[in-house]
Amino acid sequence: MLSLSYEKIHACPNNCMLYWGSLEDEKRDKCKKCNMSRWKSNENDGGENHVTDFQKKKKPKPAKVLRYCPLIPRLKRLYMSPKTSKLLKWHATVANPDGLLRHPRDSKAWKDFDSFYPNFASDPRNVRLGLATDGFNPFGNLCSTYSVWPVMLYLYNYPPWYCMKQTSLIMSMIIPGPKMPGNSIDLYLQPLVVELKILWNGVEAYDSSTNEMFHMCASLFCTISDFPGLDNLSGWNTHTLFACPSCRFDTESKRLKFGRKNCFMGHHRYLPLDHKYRYNKHSFDGSLEFRSSPVPMSGSKVLEQIEEYSRKRSRDEGTSEEGPLQWKKKILDDKNRTKDNLQACKDLQAMGIWEKLHPYPNSSKFPQSCFKMKNSEKDIFLHILKNVVFPDNYTSNISRCVDVKKRKVSGLKSHDSHILMEHLFPIAFRKTLPNEVSSVLIELCNYFREISSRVLNVKHLQKLQQRIALTLCHMEMIFPASFFTIMVHLVIHLGEEAMIAGHVHYRWMYLVERTLGHLKSYIRNKAAPEGCITEGYIMEECLTFCSTYFEDGNVETRFNRPRRNDDDNGIYASSESTILSNLFPT
Repeated sequence: MLSLSYEKIHACPNNCMLYWGSLEDEKRDKCKKCNMSRWKSNENDGGENHVTDFQKKKKPKPAKVLRYCPLIPRLKRLYMSPKTSKLLKWHATVANPDGLLRHPRDSKAWKDFDSFYPNFASDPRNVRLGLATDGFNPFGNLCSTYSVWPVMLYLYNYPPWYCMKQTSLIMSMIIPGPKMPGNSIDLYLQPLVVELKILWNGVEAYDSSTNEMFHMCASLFCTISDFPGLDNLSGWNTHTLFACPSCRFDTESKRLKFGRKNCFMGHHRYLPLDHKYRYNKHSFDGSLEFRSSPVPMSGSKVLEQIEEYSRKRSRDEGTSEEGPLQWKKKILDDKNRTKDNLQACKDLQAMGIWEKLHPYPNSSKFPQSCFKMKNSEKDIFLHILKNVVFPDNYTSNISRCVDVKKRKVSGLKSHDSHILMEHLFPIAFRKTLPNEVSSVLIELCNYFREISSRVLNVKHLQKLQQRIALTLCHMEMIFPASFFTIMVHLVIHLGEEAMIAGHVHYRWMYLVERTLGHLKSYIRNKAAPEGCITEGYIMEECLTFCSTYFEDGNVETRFNRPRRNDDDNGIYASSESTILSNLFPT
């Protein structure tokens, strides 16, 4: 009745096909593309000539299994509970009086979708989903090559205090290891795509809050992934000179001769047309810049490019009309990873800029950069990180990642780095770097802090967008060309993305990575990690759903249990939903 189950779908070990979809495919014993067996081979059977009668009667085991959790019954089940049913309609029942961005429903993408599909927007019970995926090693340090890829769905109908919680996500599938799916992830997403097509037309569901049947539809609002995962999900090649998915074929990039890396500079292109930096070629990439900033590509143009890629091409065809065919389906002063090296100085010499940093003639030595810290400055910097204390559950223990004696910082999580950039670096840089360097880095840190705010103003975002272009230009005047990888260039588009799709924290990977760590705790049998994760999730999903039927205060559940450090004895205790709901009065 609760539809708390999952399906086991057999897959080809080479990621060629799923034994699913048609009766013919379900009955196959070999892959129709690579002809590999569907079943595991018994290494101890001695070959086909030595198979015993017992082994013939034994049920064969599939070589690879995709565990899929059907979406439609889970969405129907959410409307069976009066509490979750009301929460799913929050985005339409609570007004936004000041027009600021507090939720994805306030974003331009949400509003444009409503204008294009008014029938979908007419019923607030229609669901908008965010798809998130990433790989992780289920065995910790025991195996470094095994990779499991969960696919999760977030419901953006929920209010801010409920939207991105682990209790509100839906586990769609567990893509099995041992290798990452790569571009074959589309193969495993087939069952989900079929259900999403059905949900676009709508299915009948029961709304327990109004005691009526309604026609429930659903759409995919956005996807959440890291940059390599974007390569797999979208098919846009993120390893070339046109790696930026926003600039696309208009990306300003070049290949460094000595550093042998792709360099993404030329951010003075994003400045106003009359800005003085456009005429200063010696401080940037050695060229004058009179072009306007790249124009974001429309969805119809993207579909045209994908169709162009899908056509059969001859071997000599390597470019399209607009450029190459892109579609395809922490240690301080680390000698091996630093950008301040001889090759970087040679690249500056080859570009004809920054004569003061060119290598010395007939020598392997080069001048010291202004951003390089002395040992005494490193000690000050590390002591600041070592002595910092944050509120409980705000971040991990950063001080344990700092080794003052060896002058190293290691073991930081991605969210820890985010916290360092937002709060600690602006303080630490003031005492350890020259003013011309620290001021630019503090500008960058402030930009990340403001773009990650809970409440955003579109007019303020437009100012931030203009300011970050100037900040990146200042960085180009300080750091070598090899520093400006694609990850640095993508900072220029964060403001645009926030104005289009809403808040950063509804689409970043920190919450997904935390969920992956939680899924890792489900594993009890190392021989079947995917099965353990799925069974553990189903059990927790059942407990979460049943907890919604208990009244607050009568039974302790995961929704009303006290905080871990509840030292106010209930005098000032208040649930998170009560605090945040005050921001959205009815």
